[in-house]
Amino acid sequence: MRPLLRGRRLLLKPLAETDAPALFAAVEVSREVLRRRLRWASGAVSAERSRGFIRAAAEARGRGEREEFGVFEARTGALAGVVSLQGLLAVPGLAELSLWIRADRQGRGCGTEAARLLAAHAFLSDDLQKLYARLDPANRAARKVLQRAGFRYEGCLRHEKRLNGLWIDQECWGLLRAEWRHK
Repeated sequence: MRPLLRGRRLLLKPLAETDAPALFAAVEVSREVLRRRLRWASGAVSAERSRGFIRAAAEARGRGEREEFGVFEARTGALAGVVSLQGLLAVPGLAELSLWIRADRQGRGCGTEAARLLAAHAFLSDDLQKLYARLDPANRAARKVLQRAGFRYEGCLRHEKRLNGLWIDQECWGLLRAEWRHK
């Protein structure tokens, strides 16, 4: 069964292959922002590549490795971004939350609502004790999303990630099951 997570303004659901053109369009409109933050952005060059990503995400979901969701506006059905739980098999009780919202939908609360919905899904349906997230310290918008979703700052890993030929720091944020409040 494909889970559907409903929020006030958003629906989170696993991406289907029919979503590939909308996913590619979301990447295209956000390419400059994504390229500065995420390694995969430069390789997302066609709807067919987006379809391949969707297939790989479905296979990873089937193996229990990660859960990838499209972030859809409930009123219009438009794809606003992608949110995921990653590393589900790596360390029992621990998962990484990652998300991106397309550039023309940022600043509207979509990231915060998506993060809260995914945290609720994770803590209510899995035996998770902690969700964590990593972000570029220069990404103030992502920091605000995590703060509003209840995550706490845990520290900074210096030169943790290589991106666009540069070593960048990564802020560490975490949300424990005991801290999470179902809203």
